[in-house]
Amino acid sequence: MFRLILIAAFFTASALAGSICPSRKEIYPCSCTNIRIHRRSTITIVNCYRLEDSNALSSIFTALRSMEIDRFYLYDSFWKAHMLGAAGESQKVLPADWITMLKIKEIEIIDTTLSSCFACDWKINCKNTVTTSFKVTNSSSADRICSLCDAGRGNKSPWTGCMSNLKEFHFNYGKLSTFGLDFFPMAMRELIILNLSYNQIVKVDSNVLKNLPKLLKLDLSHNAIEFFDHMFTNQEISLEYLDVSSNFIKTIGPDLFSSLPRLKTFKAGNNGIPELKRSEWEKAPDSLKNIDLSENPLHCDCNIRWINSTFNINVVLQGTCSTPSDYEESPVRRASRLLLERCDSVGRMGTRKPTSKSRHARRKP
Repeated sequence: MFRLILIAAFFTASALAGSICPSRKEIYPCSCTNIRIHRRSTITIVNCYRLEDSNALSSIFTALRSMEIDRFYLYDSFWKAHMLGAAGESQKVLPADWITMLKIKEIEIIDTTLSSCFACDWKINCKNTVTTSFKVTNSSSADRICSLCDAGRGNKSPWTGCMSNLKEFHFNYGKLSTFGLDFFPMAMRELIILNLSYNQIVKVDSNVLKNLPKLLKLDLSHNAIEFFDHMFTNQEISLEYLDVSSNFIKTIGPDLFSSLPRLKTFKAGNNGIPELKRSEWEKAPDSLKNIDLSENPLHCDCNIRWINSTFNINVVLQGTCSTPSDYEESPVRRASRLLLERCDSVGRMGTRKPTSKSRHARRKP
């Protein structure tokens, strides 16, 4: 597993600076690797694998404090603390001042049992200008994570707000149930990618992105969302990529596109969308070039005749009709074209005109 991680890091790295790894004794039970990418640049990667609890991580804090680290991986850890139940919660966290005092460009936590307040322990003012990417995968069973932490003297402060240069935040394969305003309670001015896919999100607050002014890519796929258009109301978002596929969405709503003037890709496949309402889609921006509506129960009748005239041939539109039987499994664009000939001026569907293939079939004895 670590070999794959190192290879991935080698080909995707943009080096921080890279420090020479300390001795094995100083960094045990973790490991450190230097990868030279050219004559004057080295990537430094620290891997921590199967640590029993956060005490094991605290033991290398001093060694890491003097380093500049490009990648830090915490993998398959804190399971001994997890077995203690509530008594082990305090040992399923990042050590005190981990985010504040260590110079780590990219942090990734995988298959590790984290408490809901895993990043809330700091003793000095929380300030981090180095970390640009924070990823947590399959590492939490909590339905929400602590966004506001006790900063002393009765004050609360968001741990994400410490990372003033954070560009990517991923929290996947968890059990988050809500995406609310408290998730990012203060402005994250550099964040461009937010990925909360593969959770159990049901509720999304209105204007939830108001503190993410530069966000370009949002992935909410594989959740349990039914309504989401309200999250963009009353503000203009710079979003270019939106993925809400594999949810329980039945309509995109009338206000979705009004606040997304720069949207280029919209993915809403594998939902429960039964119809394409012209009133909802005619507000789509000219920048929109990729639309994925595959695996939806689309009904193709005279009300979809507008599709080809609204979206020119440069727009990739994926989606097939489910009903009626005349157009079952037909691409939506093709059905729209055929219905232009079949429907009358008031939108009534006449008898389907036979194709050359069907006429030929009828001539056979």
